[in-house]
Amino acid sequence: MIEQELVEAYFESNGFLVRKGSSSVVAQKSGSKKRTDVLPVITVMNPRVFQNDSSLNVRLFSADLKKIRSAKVATLGWGNSSFSVASLSNDAQLQKFFKIEVDGARIEECFSSNPEWQAGESAESLKILVVPALPHGMERLQKLVEHFKSYGLDGVLTLGSILENLLRLSKPSLQYDGHEVLQTLRLVKAYGLSKDPQLEIFQED
Repeated sequence: MIEQELVEAYFESNGFLVRKGSSSVVAQKSGSKKRTDVLPVITVMNPRVFQNDSSLNVRLFSADLKKIRSAKVATLGWGNSSFSVASLSNDAQLQKFFKIEVDGARIEECFSSNPEWQAGESAESLKILVVPALPHGMERLQKLVEHFKSYGLDGVLTLGSILENLLRLSKPSLQYDGHEVLQTLRLVKAYGLSKDPQLEIFQED
Protein backbone atom coordinates (compact mmCIF):
# COMPACT_ATOMS: atom_id res chain seq x y z
CA MET A 1 0.00 0.00 0.00
CA ILE A 2 1.50 3.29 -1.13
CA GLU A 3 0.28 5.17 1.95
CA GLN A 4 2.18 2.78 4.20
CA GLU A 5 5.35 3.39 2.19
CA LEU A 6 4.80 7.13 2.59
CA VAL A 7 4.46 6.76 6.37
CA GLU A 8 7.64 4.68 6.61
CA ALA A 9 9.58 7.17 4.46
CA TYR A 10 8.20 10.04 6.54
CA PHE A 11 9.52 8.75 9.83
CA GLU A 12 12.83 7.59 8.34
CA SER A 13 13.37 10.98 6.70
CA ASN A 14 12.80 12.66 10.06
CA GLY A 15 15.45 10.62 11.85
CA PHE A 16 13.41 7.70 13.21
CA LEU A 17 14.32 4.03 13.15
CA VAL A 18 11.43 2.05 11.68
CA ARG A 19 10.39 -1.52 12.32
CA LYS A 20 7.63 -3.02 10.21
CA GLY A 21 4.82 -4.80 11.98
CA SER A 22 1.60 -6.46 10.95
CA SER A 23 -0.11 -6.15 7.57
CA SER A 24 -3.82 -5.63 7.20
CA VAL A 25 -6.10 -8.57 6.42
CA VAL A 26 -9.38 -7.47 4.90
CA ALA A 27 -12.37 -8.59 6.89
CA GLN A 28 -15.82 -7.29 7.63
CA LYS A 29 -18.47 -8.54 10.03
CA SER A 30 -21.41 -10.11 8.28
CA GLY A 31 -24.33 -7.72 8.09
CA SER A 32 -22.27 -4.84 9.50
CA LYS A 33 -20.80 -1.76 7.87
CA LYS A 34 -18.02 -1.70 10.47
CA ARG A 35 -14.57 -2.56 9.14
CA THR A 36 -12.67 -5.06 11.30
CA ASP A 37 -9.48 -5.72 9.32
CA VAL A 38 -6.24 -5.06 11.17
CA LEU A 39 -4.50 -1.93 9.92
CA PRO A 40 -0.79 -2.07 9.02
CA VAL A 41 1.37 -0.89 11.92
CA ILE A 42 5.01 0.14 12.23
CA THR A 43 7.04 0.77 15.37
CA VAL A 44 9.22 3.87 15.30
CA MET A 45 11.94 5.15 17.62
CA ASN A 46 13.82 8.44 17.60
CA PRO A 47 17.31 7.84 19.04
CA ARG A 48 17.82 11.59 19.54
CA VAL A 49 14.89 11.92 21.95
CA PHE A 50 15.05 10.60 25.51
CA GLN A 51 11.31 10.29 26.19
CA ASN A 52 7.90 11.18 24.80
CA ASP A 53 6.72 14.67 25.64
CA SER A 54 3.65 14.42 27.87
CA SER A 55 2.35 17.79 26.63
CA LEU A 56 1.67 16.60 23.07
CA ASN A 57 -1.83 17.18 21.72
CA VAL A 58 -3.76 14.39 20.03
CA ARG A 59 -3.74 16.37 16.77
CA LEU A 60 -0.12 16.03 15.69
CA PHE A 61 1.93 18.01 13.17
CA SER A 62 5.38 17.38 11.71
CA ALA A 63 6.87 19.89 14.16
CA ASP A 64 5.83 17.54 16.98
CA LEU A 65 8.11 14.73 15.79
CA LYS A 66 11.06 16.15 17.74
CA LYS A 67 9.05 15.50 20.92
CA ILE A 68 8.46 11.81 20.23
CA ARG A 69 10.75 9.05 21.46
CA SER A 70 8.82 5.93 20.43
CA ALA A 71 5.44 5.10 18.94
CA LYS A 72 3.35 2.51 17.20
CA VAL A 73 1.86 3.98 14.03
CA ALA A 74 -1.18 2.50 12.25
CA THR A 75 -2.18 3.64 8.76
CA LEU A 76 -5.75 4.13 7.61
CA GLY A 77 -5.28 5.18 4.00
CA TRP A 78 -7.15 5.44 0.75
CA GLY A 79 -6.17 1.94 -0.33
CA ASN A 80 -7.38 0.05 2.76
CA SER A 81 -10.58 1.96 3.51
CA SER A 82 -13.75 3.40 1.99
CA PHE A 83 -12.25 6.90 1.73
CA SER A 84 -13.03 8.90 -1.41
CA VAL A 85 -11.91 12.24 -2.80
CA ALA A 86 -15.34 13.72 -2.05
CA SER A 87 -14.64 13.35 1.68
CA LEU A 88 -11.74 15.80 1.47
CA SER A 89 -14.13 18.74 1.26
CA ASN A 90 -17.20 17.34 3.00
CA ASP A 91 -17.02 17.19 6.80
CA ALA A 92 -20.33 15.35 7.12
CA GLN A 93 -19.15 12.63 4.73
CA LEU A 94 -15.82 12.48 6.54
CA GLN A 95 -17.64 11.98 9.83
CA LYS A 96 -19.52 9.00 8.35
CA PHE A 97 -16.21 7.63 7.07
CA PHE A 98 -14.71 7.57 10.57
CA LYS A 99 -17.88 6.06 12.03
CA ILE A 100 -17.49 3.10 9.67
CA GLU A 101 -13.72 2.76 9.76
CA VAL A 102 -12.65 3.51 13.34
CA ASP A 103 -13.80 2.14 16.68
CA GLY A 104 -12.20 1.09 19.94
CA ALA A 105 -12.06 -2.63 19.15
CA ARG A 106 -10.32 -2.12 15.83
CA ILE A 107 -7.80 0.29 17.34
CA GLU A 108 -7.05 -2.08 20.21
CA GLU A 109 -6.50 -4.96 17.79
CA CYS A 110 -4.11 -2.90 15.64
CA PHE A 111 -1.74 -2.11 18.48
CA SER A 112 -1.93 -5.36 20.44
CA SER A 113 0.43 -7.57 18.43
CA ASN A 114 3.38 -5.40 17.40
CA PRO A 115 6.73 -5.57 19.22
CA GLU A 116 8.43 -2.74 21.06
CA TRP A 117 11.97 -1.66 20.36
CA GLN A 118 13.04 -3.10 23.68
CA ALA A 119 11.52 -4.57 26.81
CA GLY A 120 10.05 -1.96 29.12
CA GLU A 121 9.10 0.56 26.42
CA SER A 122 5.59 -0.83 25.92
CA ALA A 123 3.94 1.51 28.39
CA GLU A 124 5.77 4.52 26.97
CA SER A 125 5.16 4.06 23.24
CA LEU A 126 2.55 6.40 21.80
CA LYS A 127 -0.30 5.02 19.73
CA ILE A 128 -0.62 7.11 16.58
CA LEU A 129 -3.13 6.78 13.75
CA VAL A 130 -2.47 8.16 10.26
CA VAL A 131 -5.70 9.15 8.48
CA PRO A 132 -6.49 10.51 4.99
CA ALA A 133 -7.91 13.78 6.34
CA LEU A 134 -9.59 15.46 9.30
CA PRO A 135 -12.68 17.70 9.45
CA HIS A 136 -12.15 21.39 8.69
CA GLY A 137 -14.87 22.51 11.08
CA MET A 138 -13.58 23.01 14.62
CA GLU A 139 -16.62 21.49 16.34
CA ARG A 140 -16.51 18.27 14.33
CA LEU A 141 -12.72 18.10 14.69
CA GLN A 142 -12.86 18.45 18.47
CA LYS A 143 -15.58 15.83 18.73
CA LEU A 144 -13.55 13.42 16.59
CA VAL A 145 -10.40 14.04 18.65
CA GLU A 146 -12.37 13.16 21.79
CA HIS A 147 -13.46 9.90 20.14
CA PHE A 148 -9.85 9.13 19.26
CA LYS A 149 -8.80 9.72 22.86
CA SER A 150 -11.56 7.41 24.11
CA TYR A 151 -10.21 4.68 21.81
CA GLY A 152 -6.81 4.94 23.49
CA LEU A 153 -5.06 6.90 20.74
CA ASP A 154 -2.35 9.34 21.74
CA GLY A 155 -2.01 11.08 18.39
CA VAL A 156 -3.33 11.43 14.86
CA LEU A 157 -1.48 12.55 11.72
CA THR A 158 -2.90 13.27 8.27
CA LEU A 159 -1.50 12.01 4.98
CA GLY A 160 -1.57 15.63 3.81
CA SER A 161 0.89 16.56 6.56
CA ILE A 162 3.10 13.64 5.64
CA LEU A 163 3.15 14.44 1.92
CA GLU A 164 3.84 18.12 2.56
CA ASN A 165 6.78 17.26 4.81
CA LEU A 166 8.27 14.73 2.39
CA LEU A 167 7.96 17.14 -0.53
CA ARG A 168 9.79 19.81 1.44
CA LEU A 169 12.54 17.40 2.49
CA SER A 170 13.08 15.79 -0.94
CA LYS A 171 15.81 17.34 -3.07
CA PRO A 172 16.10 16.91 -6.87
CA SER A 173 19.91 16.84 -6.54
CA LEU A 174 19.89 13.71 -4.35
CA GLN A 175 19.54 10.07 -5.37
CA TYR A 176 17.20 7.99 -3.17
CA ASP A 177 18.30 4.45 -3.96
CA GLY A 178 15.99 1.86 -2.45
CA HIS A 179 13.30 4.44 -1.63
CA GLU A 180 10.76 4.48 -4.46
CA VAL A 181 8.50 6.98 -2.72
CA LEU A 182 11.29 9.50 -2.16
CA GLN A 183 12.63 8.95 -5.67
CA THR A 184 9.17 9.66 -7.10
CA LEU A 185 8.85 12.88 -5.09
CA ARG A 186 12.35 13.88 -6.22
CA LEU A 187 11.27 13.54 -9.87
CA VAL A 188 8.09 15.51 -9.23
CA LYS A 189 10.15 18.40 -7.90
CA ALA A 190 12.89 18.03 -10.53
CA TYR A 191 10.35 18.49 -13.34
CA GLY A 192 8.82 21.51 -11.63
CA LEU A 193 5.49 19.82 -11.04
CA SER A 194 5.44 20.78 -7.37
CA LYS A 195 6.94 24.10 -6.36
CA ASP A 196 6.69 25.72 -2.94
CA PRO A 197 3.59 27.85 -3.69
CA GLN A 198 1.73 24.71 -4.84
CA LEU A 199 2.35 23.08 -1.47
CA GLU A 200 -0.44 25.26 -0.08
CA ILE A 201 -2.84 22.46 -0.98
CA PHE A 202 -1.47 20.52 1.97
CA GLN A 203 -1.49 23.35 4.48
CA GLU A 204 -4.36 22.13 6.64
CA ASP A 205 -1.53 22.09 9.19
